Amino acid sequence: MNIAVDCRYLGMSGIGRALEGIINNLDYTQHKIYLIGKELLLEKYSHAIVLQDETNPFSKKGLLHFNKKRINRECDCVIIPNFIIPFGIKIPIHSVMHDLIFLDVKETVNGKVDYLIKKTLLKRCMKKSKSIACVSAFTKSRCEHYFKRYSNKCYVNYNGLSGDVLEYGKTHKAEKKENTIVFVGNVKRHKGLNTLLSAFSKVNDSTMTLKIIGEKSGFLTGLEINETEYPNVEFTGRIDNDTLFDEIQKAKYLVQPSVYEGFGLPPLEALYLGTQPILSDIEVFKEIYGDFPVKFFKDEIELTKLIQDFADWIDCKDIIIDKYSCKKYVGNLFEHVLN
Repeated sequence: MNIAVDCRYLGMSGIGRALEGIINNLDYTQHKIYLIGKELLLEKYSHAIVLQDETNPFSKKGLLHFNKKRINRECDCVIIPNFIIPFGIKIPIHSVMHDLIFLDVKETVNGKVDYLIKKTLLKRCMKKSKSIACVSAFTKSRCEHYFKRYSNKCYVNYNGLSGDVLEYGKTHKAEKKENTIVFVGNVKRHKGLNTLLSAFSKVNDSTMTLKIIGEKSGFLTGLEINETEYPNVEFTGRIDNDTLFDEIQKAKYLVQPSVYEGFGLPPLEALYLGTQPILSDIEVFKEIYGDFPVKFFKDEIELTKLIQDFADWIDCKDIIIDKYSCKKYVGNLFEHVLN
């Protein structure tokens, strides 16, 4: 079977890491795989056919000028790792739905026109896709809520740990925990960073450090904070994977204070690396992490208290891999692709 994959999201946080898990676990011996994206990021996939495309998938150009002529001619289907489906694709589409935050949280869109555009693109994805992999039962329920007519195409397919974090966990072990709290992710208003910063400012421990890890340019978007006003807070900017895993592994806690998520991958990486997550008490986190040794908080006061508590010893690698692996994710995806 000839299968195309939209890889223009590589290098982005969130979707980019999930996409990396997909293409690292494809069977390049049984199928002819076409990877569409930046050649520089795809050159290591020597068994694939790489089609150069540097367009931004979120842009108008990315929608209109996607490399569709060749895949329509040579491929049997295409995997789109998001809800934005380029125009002109005539072969079956298998998409991935991470969340419906643009419909659920109005603050994430820029006015009514932007909301209508995103709702139209989401509906188009539901209509055009042959199958839709929802990364959680929560996300699937939101698809059913907004697009009931097409919800029979949806199925739950949980994200998994990528090969790089699995390998790091096998070959590295933190010699000791540091008095550090880490936050990982692209920071927007729904990520709850203000709650974390406010809670951390009330911690009675001058030796504790909070590290905010991710793209520096995105931190202050919509947050209206001055990072210099927060003592013992370090904004690291983007760091490479090995440095990221090292920071997570040696931290006392990883805190994910989101008010909305479709899945939330950093807590899974933290658990695998032996660091306890502290998570906001939201529906999707209860679904994904309710059976694991995590701590949930309901408000800022409770978060401040938990940050100062002793962390539990974490050792649940085997259970995590059994439930949340990219290999299992791709296997479920291909059950629908091959049908």
